[in-house]
Amino acid sequence: MKRMFGTAILVGAFPALLPGQVSVECPEATCQVAPYFEGVGGFVGEAAVLDNPETTGVNEGEVSFIVVCGNKTVEQSVTPDSGGIVRQALTEANGLACQTEGGGTIEIDGLKDGGWYWINDDTNSAVTALIRKDSLGHPQTMPTDPGGVVLKSLEGGAATFAKHEPSGRVGIIPHIVPRKPVPACSGAADDRTADCVLGTSAGWSLAASPSSVTRPTGGAAAVEVTVTLTGTRFITTGTVAATANLDEVHSSVLAVGLRSASGGAPGAGEPGVLQWTVTVGADDNRCLPANNDPDRLNAQTVPVNVPAVTDVIPGLPTDGLQASFTVNCPADSAANRGVELAPGNPFPVD
Repeated sequence: MKRMFGTAILVGAFPALLPGQVSVECPEATCQVAPYFEGVGGFVGEAAVLDNPETTGVNEGEVSFIVVCGNKTVEQSVTPDSGGIVRQALTEANGLACQTEGGGTIEIDGLKDGGWYWINDDTNSAVTALIRKDSLGHPQTMPTDPGGVVLKSLEGGAATFAKHEPSGRVGIIPHIVPRKPVPACSGAADDRTADCVLGTSAGWSLAASPSSVTRPTGGAAAVEVTVTLTGTRFITTGTVAATANLDEVHSSVLAVGLRSASGGAPGAGEPGVLQWTVTVGADDNRCLPANNDPDRLNAQTVPVNVPAVTDVIPGLPTDGLQASFTVNCPADSAANRGVELAPGNPFPVD
């Protein structure tokens, strides 16, 4: 069923809106636009969502659209075929033509990128791609007028209808200027970072590797865990610095410590902004089977905190970041071998 009602005029309300568009009808993030439509024609495209055959009474793949023409708006929906393809004619017969002087627009919600539309003229048809509504705010330029052709466009619109009357040739020329994606911010703040996409504090992460370690025993060398601070879409305004600390829970986890609370930059080719090394030494009182510690087989969790970081934009989340790893005692046989290799160890060996 179609509905006809007066159109809200939103000229100048937002750069991505065209005169006569009803923004609430077609969400900017999912909307495709035919920026100039006059007379009769149609559009085609692929539905962004396919119908779920297990549901009845609703078609999830249905595509809705509105035709804005003068001071009227006609709203309808169309069901894709079994392959998800939408084909919709806009004619006098179905009440979707636009015969108002000056033309109008079409807004379509529910299509994938790649859709296109056409306008039928007296002897030829003009065809062009549908435009994402969220790109209408991009830079625009008017097409060159060589003389001898008729150029028609909505005031403030995003496309021009061109016609060479002697030959009957017609075309639709978009005003959108293609531009390369804006890069993500990365590196020191300077003139090159003036036009980049800056992230948020959610782009920072802290991770421990490995996430689980087994303690050495006796005089064996300590095991190392690397904690890495990584960020995305940020810029630096000086020397990046942060101080890490081990959570209070660590007080019951013996022989674990930070080699340096201030950390350091990762090595060449390694990811991350800063790294810390946590050393895990022996805890024979807990781990030797002969000592019968009731918690020997229970893993211990060691949280590492980084409350804040300096000279970066954006900074860390308000509560900072935390990573953790677990410490385990070695299996019985490995623990015994470690003791046998440690001269002067006071604990008995089975």
